[in-house]
Amino acid sequence: MSRFDKFLAGWSLRSSTPDYDPGDVIEVIVTGVDGDVAVARIGDSTLRIDGAPDDAADTRVRVAVETWDGTAHRGTGTYRETVGESAF
Repeated sequence: MSRFDKFLAGWSLRSSTPDYDPGDVIEVIVTGVDGDVAVARIGDSTLRIDGAPDDAADTRVRVAVETWDGTAHRGTGTYRETVGESAF
C-alpha cells in the first residue's frame, strides 16, 4: 500500500442527493416551511415533514421517512421528536 493509499484510507465522498427507504428514521435540520408543512433540505434533496411543531424551523428533528422518490430527490416523512437546535 502506497503512502497515498494510506492517506486516503477510509475516505469517501458524500452525495448531495442521498437515497432513503420508507421506514428509515433519520435526523435532519428543518430549514423552513412550505405553507404549514416543515421542510428539510438534505443536499439537493427535499423532505416534507408532517406533524412537526410550528416552531420547528432551525431545529434538529428525528423523522420517519414515509415516501422517497430517488429520481426527483423528494420525499415525505413524519415528525418523531425534536433532538436539538441547529448549529448555525
